[in-house]
Amino acid sequence: MSGRKKKVRILDPKPARPKSSERLEQRARELTRRNGWRDGKDPITAIVEREVALTLDHLDELRQVHRRIHRSLIRHECYLGTEIIQREPTPPAYEDPRLPERDRLRDRLRKIDEERRRWAAQYAKECQTLLDRLLSLVGRREQLGR
Repeated sequence: MSGRKKKVRILDPKPARPKSSERLEQRARELTRRNGWRDGKDPITAIVEREVALTLDHLDELRQVHRRIHRSLIRHECYLGTEIIQREPTPPAYEDPRLPERDRLRDRLRKIDEERRRWAAQYAKECQTLLDRLLSLVGRREQLGR
């Protein structure tokens, strides 16, 4: 074996381009931050800006709820995985090789996985609805003028 060392070259990943939804949300946040709720502003513009702010708040709350649910499901899944691992070793060949307790725990894991998928689909659907509304509101605000 030679004394040559392998050279490891770490490449900086290309900075990811923000998605259109992220750009839209960033534009909406800048709009609400920059304009605020000044007196003497056109009432229609103020209403649209309030709607943008409320939609952003709703989107933030939806993300927070989704994170809590996701963490809870992962915690339950880890707990069940630990329970499965801690079960007794497989019985000798003359006994039933299937342990009912282990099967029951695996069934619970499958149900948690199904629930996680259902929540992820619901979250994506609700986020898309809010982002569509945000796009509409930002478009209206830009039509009203800056």
